[in-house]
Amino acid sequence: MTDIIKQNTDSGKQESTMQLVVYLKIIFSYKKFILISTLSVGLIVAFIVFFIIMPIFYSSGTIKTTNKSSSGLAGMLGGGSVPDIGGLSDLTGGGTSSKELALYENIIMSRRCLEETIIKFKLMDEWDYKYMQDAIKYFREEILDVKRDKIAGTILLGVYDVDPQRAKDITDFLIYQLNKINTEMNIQNAKSNKEFIETRYNMAIADLKKAEDSLKNFQDIYGMAPDIQVKVVAQSEITLEAEIQAEKVKLELLKKILSPDQSEVKQQEAKISAMQEQLFQIQTSTDLSTNLRLKGKPDVLLNYYRLLRGVEIQNKILATLLPIFEQGKIEEKRETPSIIVLDNPFLPEHKIKPKRVTSILISIFVTLIMASVASIFYHTFYKKFKENYKNISS
Repeated sequence: MTDIIKQNTDSGKQESTMQLVVYLKIIFSYKKFILISTLSVGLIVAFIVFFIIMPIFYSSGTIKTTNKSSSGLAGMLGGGSVPDIGGLSDLTGGGTSSKELALYENIIMSRRCLEETIIKFKLMDEWDYKYMQDAIKYFREEILDVKRDKIAGTILLGVYDVDPQRAKDITDFLIYQLNKINTEMNIQNAKSNKEFIETRYNMAIADLKKAEDSLKNFQDIYGMAPDIQVKVVAQSEITLEAEIQAEKVKLELLKKILSPDQSEVKQQEAKISAMQEQLFQIQTSTDLSTNLRLKGKPDVLLNYYRLLRGVEIQNKILATLLPIFEQGKIEEKRETPSIIVLDNPFLPEHKIKPKRVTSILISIFVTLIMASVASIFYHTFYKKFKENYKNISS
């Protein structure tokens, strides 16, 4: 049985070898046709890539993210964000750097940015487009090259064009557009934040005035100050409550500026929760030296401390809001560059496409294969079919 299988295998190999030899003989018999076809296609492709197809040049620049979340209003309110271990949030696409890169890409790809670029360089006439929508689509798909590096926090902006100088100029202009649009968006956002903070700041001033007037009226009536010892005991509770209120104001501003799932918001909520737990422990303590509930004290003294606590809380809120309000006014007027250019666009010295030699070699190889297959098909099937047809007709 094994010998029979071996014989069949050997015979199959021999038949395959003989068939291959037959095909090679057919190809050799049609060598003139194959050679002429291959050379003709090679010459045509060479003429096209050398004299018809325009060479394409490529110019690019590299832009770095600014990590604005660690500065400005968000940085002041959040006290600075805690960096991720190993940049895990950036690797998963959820980090601040990745979001900033995505924003940069959307600005570059925006209709506003591309339309101004097309108009400036008169590309509608250059590309012979009638409608701006078609020109923008062509720009996005064929001219523009945008690549993001989430780990490094950079974005590569490149442009393809038949004119090397224009490729560089368009890349320069796109970077300028990115900076201009991003700066305008930052100023608009800062203006909205400043207006919100200003409203809260004016409210804090009014609340402080009310608290101070109430304390003054109380002292005008009773003409007294709290006992020094009671004041020392109560000061811890007053200070802690004032700090809690100030941190709540920070949280309110953070929720207005950032989304609820941001790390700065969650850190602020955790901080307030811890402070409230500390205050609860102090207020429920049975130790007389730390019992700040002021039980058994005269009602006059209690009212005095309540009024004093209200004034201190409002002072703390005002002291917290003032630097934030001033920072908001600075951010609104800031017109400094909002992006960092790591590599400026360069003037390309040689074309990037088409690959002339590669195109010619590929066309010659493909033509050689197709001509060989066509020769085999013609000799094996079509020629025999014609002969059989003639015999039947005769």
